[in-house]
Amino acid sequence: MPISLSEFKKTILDQLLDLLWRQWTALGVSGYGLSEESRVIDPEPLLLLTLTVARYDARLFDEVLDWLEINGNFMNIQRLQNLVTQSGFQAQAELSAVAEMLGRKSSVALKWKKLATKYAREEESPLFFMKDGRPMPTPKECDEIFRRHGLLRPSLQTRGLSQPFPREGMPALLLRLRALFGVNLRCEILCLLGSVDEIHPSRIAKSIGQGPRSTQNVLVEMVHSGVLQVRSSGREKLYALAPETLDKLLRPNGLTPWVNSVPLFRALEILWLGVSDPKRQELDALMLASEWRRLAKEIGPLLGDAGLGQPLRGAFSFAGEKYYDVFVEDISKMLASL
Repeated sequence: MPISLSEFKKTILDQLLDLLWRQWTALGVSGYGLSEESRVIDPEPLLLLTLTVARYDARLFDEVLDWLEINGNFMNIQRLQNLVTQSGFQAQAELSAVAEMLGRKSSVALKWKKLATKYAREEESPLFFMKDGRPMPTPKECDEIFRRHGLLRPSLQTRGLSQPFPREGMPALLLRLRALFGVNLRCEILCLLGSVDEIHPSRIAKSIGQGPRSTQNVLVEMVHSGVLQVRSSGREKLYALAPETLDKLLRPNGLTPWVNSVPLFRALEILWLGVSDPKRQELDALMLASEWRRLAKEIGPLLGDAGLGQPLRGAFSFAGEKYYDVFVEDISKMLASL
């Protein structure tokens, strides 16, 4: 008997929320005990996925806002815009509402104000949902900032329990680099280069969600520092960290534990929006298997770009509704590995 769609949705939501809590807790969000995260955390795709998925966990949503009030100056606002425009992340109204809220906080205001009116949304809908998909009841007195962006929620009162990001450990490495070198794409480039022996500029740009031209220009400049080196392979150039230059910072225990979170988290967002789509809730197993084939075709390349290989078996190798169970099994294994 195949797992029901409601059970599948619950499994995916629980695993996604667990991943988000782990990563944010490692960065200083007040959460459930100690984080077990050991990889470098990429905060921009993490925030965009959170603004979509944490609509089903109001506490996580608001604790992240609490963290941003303290650490928001270390977020890359231009990169957030690029990820929405180029990678297709969907939390646009949510991002603008958060930006307006942060634009009123003196410590981080200037960085966020330009995002506050970036993404317009006219219709109103509840911001938060219960885990079964039903919208949370709309309060009589809604938060005015979020309402201006079409999102109805109770008045926001952050608790002030989040901490500045840690000054040691791998999870906050990217944020620490930004504190040292400034908020710019050089920091993502260094983290990515620390995780590989060498890599082509186009793969760097795709992995970190930046434009290929701007990435190439920065790489050329960074070579002059002596920290990066480049070699030609045919018509291509491959970039690498110079041996032992930043190993103590980037590679204290071997290659930097970096995951290409831009394609990974965009794939996870597509997955969640796909399985939670109200239009799919009444379909039978055969029709859902067809829908899962479409989802697999969309997210498969992104999972490959994220470095996960090919966790989804060939969608057209399984006839009819047989693919329903195959997709459920492959997705469950993939999420459990994150």
